[in-house]
Amino acid sequence: MNNSSVNRATIQSWIDDRLSYDTVEKTLVLDGFETAEITEYLQQFKKLKNANKQITGFVFMAVGAFIGFLACVMAMINPMPDMQDFFLFGLTLIAVGMMMYGMYLVFD
Repeated sequence: MNNSSVNRATIQSWIDDRLSYDTVEKTLVLDGFETAEITEYLQQFKKLKNANKQITGFVFMAVGAFIGFLACVMAMINPMPDMQDFFLFGLTLIAVGMMMYGMYLVFD
């Protein structure tokens, strides 16, 4: 079976509706699809869903890296001595948290 038989708009609507893998499978069975078609739809559903998670993960990692870089630069130039702890610990904690969440999304 080729990818042209899979309706990507339908798959995208399932992702937008946040349907689970099992719900999608039950929907396809109830709609009378054959086993090969169901397998193809489910593979494309998982592939597209994971691609969206990876994009979000890379965005989180990039924003976290930027915040971490900003925290490092601000701690080194020390423009406001009273804010040294915030730059050194606060922004770094936020940056590491965002990067870890991004890695979770990418590698999950």
